[in-house]
Amino acid sequence: MEQKSQIGQWKIWLGVLIGLASLAAVFIFYADPAEILESLRHVRPGYLALGVAGIIGFLIIRAIRWRFMLNNAVPYSQVFHIQNIGYMLTQLLPLRLGDVARAILIGNVPPVTVPWGISTMVVERLLDMLFIVVLLPFTLSGLASLPDWMRSFALASGFLAIAGIIVLIIAANQRSRALRLADLAFSRLLPFLNKDAWLRRIDDLLTGLKSLTNLRDGAVLIILSILVWVPILVAYYFTMRAVGITPSLAMTGFVVCAAAFSVAVPSTPGQIGPFHFAVITALQLYGQPAAESAAFAFLYHFLNIVVLVIFGVVGVLGAGVTFRHVFNSAQAFASRQRAGQEV
Repeated sequence: MEQKSQIGQWKIWLGVLIGLASLAAVFIFYADPAEILESLRHVRPGYLALGVAGIIGFLIIRAIRWRFMLNNAVPYSQVFHIQNIGYMLTQLLPLRLGDVARAILIGNVPPVTVPWGISTMVVERLLDMLFIVVLLPFTLSGLASLPDWMRSFALASGFLAIAGIIVLIIAANQRSRALRLADLAFSRLLPFLNKDAWLRRIDDLLTGLKSLTNLRDGAVLIILSILVWVPILVAYYFTMRAVGITPSLAMTGFVVCAAAFSVAVPSTPGQIGPFHFAVITALQLYGQPAAESAAFAFLYHFLNIVVLVIFGVVGVLGAGVTFRHVFNSAQAFASRQRAGQEV
């Protein structure tokens, strides 16, 4: 137990180190704070308002998708508030405790259970990453200097993501057979892993993919997974316009992909550092001015946090819970998970 706790602390400190290193790289290689502040002085508020509207639209559609994955068994207002509480905590707390809080809060709303809530969030993340991988090859049209092998790799990744979606659909429709195959694979090829724990995770994943077992529901889930990202593309596009960047659709998509991939890097709460470095680097590859690129990264990140915190506070009030209860429950659950206990 003590060793698990130490691992968690090391993850936090590693994230802080990576975050600080990323911010230092931004100020050393791209733009100093004075240049960024000068660019922010000329922000156009009209475009900024459209960017904020895009972030809010993202929250609205994402809650619709999450409720659909929960078989529409929970009122939309509860799903919306609980989702926003989780996103707020993810921005403010380390180790993605916001996701844990979402699972616990939604699991306390019958007929949903905590494992069901966790499985839907795993599927959410998987669908989002598949969308980003599919989108990436189409965002490279403006990168004339990109090596051919990178273009080929991005295109191959897109096809692999599509193939992955097909495999998930087949596995969701053949759940018992998929679990038997997984059992066989872990027994013969991966005997050093905890087979029961991994089979439980796979079973939870397939539970979250229940919507894909029906043609109509699967189509709705895929459409919602695409629509979720439209407001984000809008938010990025208009926030870039607010700082004087004139983006193409391909450039906007490329920056969104870079930001999405930065989430995989251990960091401080809210991805402070890796987000900025990834976004600015993406804009530099598209030949945009360093100061404006940095101004966009810091401005969008700030707007995103403000919107998520405001909607999170509203969610806490609407769900009738307290910050202390949510935090303590999430922390206790995460500790049990690290100790290897079952949900």
